[in-house]
Amino acid sequence: MPFLRNWWYAAALPDELEGAPLGRTICGSPIVLFRTSSGRLAALEDRCPHRFAPLSLGRISGERLICAYHGIEFDGGGTCVHIPQQEHIPAAMCVRTYPVEERWGVVWIWIGDADRADPDAIPNYHWLTAPGWHNIFRRYDVTANFEVCADNILDLSHTPYVHARTIGTPQMAAIPVKTWLDGNTVYSQRIMYQVTPGPFVYRWGNFGDKIDRITTTEWLPPGNISVELTYQDAQSRITLRLTNPLTPETERTTHCFFMWSRDFGTEADEAFTDESLQVMAEDIAIMERQQTVIDRGLPLPTVAISADATLIQARRIVERLRTEQASAGRAASPDAETRELSIGGDRRS
Repeated sequence: MPFLRNWWYAAALPDELEGAPLGRTICGSPIVLFRTSSGRLAALEDRCPHRFAPLSLGRISGERLICAYHGIEFDGGGTCVHIPQQEHIPAAMCVRTYPVEERWGVVWIWIGDADRADPDAIPNYHWLTAPGWHNIFRRYDVTANFEVCADNILDLSHTPYVHARTIGTPQMAAIPVKTWLDGNTVYSQRIMYQVTPGPFVYRWGNFGDKIDRITTTEWLPPGNISVELTYQDAQSRITLRLTNPLTPETERTTHCFFMWSRDFGTEADEAFTDESLQVMAEDIAIMERQQTVIDRGLPLPTVAISADATLIQARRIVERLRTEQASAGRAASPDAETRELSIGGDRRS
């Protein structure tokens, strides 16, 4: 399926851009990300126009990225500023650039039409940098399609089963979720009263027995998901926020950004970090097993159940946006059908 292009995608965590250039494939496009000595972020096509060497193999010197093959130098705007042994720089010696922004502790990239890149369209995940919140930032290379990954987070009814030994609430299986839309945003909420907290949640909130639990999920296209979870009993109340931007690498691999924010404990709570990463590992294991089944190449019809309501709404929006993107592309290229006929042969017969 085609990737949605005129959207912001999480590209990297800032500490991944310390020192050397970072090569990363996003929506099938090889990209090099780097930070210049002055702190400017840049993202270029990961290909030197001279002899196709990946620019991510190069090095940063001041405000320039130097190709590792022949020492050709480019600035953060993709302009060639130096070629060894010659003064003249051909006009074609330039590299495509991509808009990048750093916000909420994440580096975001726009892979579509640069003129449409509005930084204010980046999802508002203010809690990732807000006082009073303790945060964990991770990124995983997951061998699964990005919509498979999104389904996992949008359908939390798997929690009593996949996370039975960590955060699962057994009674969730009997409590339905409410789903609603606001434009291109999908929301869902599950409210549970006097249920059994998962083993990890017992410790996090120092709970006694039964708790009330409210889970509210927000999905924004193309695959940015945040979940707020509140747990409370008569003596204690804690809140977790799960922030999971999902960025396609290829059709079957995904950059899963995993940020957990909490309003309890301390920043150096190593036990919480270990436990939250264990939860993520449980999710990754099931997602990658799903992809192995998809990779068999057999017909794969799926049967929807009521727990799928949220993910179905998200997938419908993605499909509609794909259709709109394709229509816009055809409108921008009025001779596209003519080219298709000339390539594929005369289809009038």
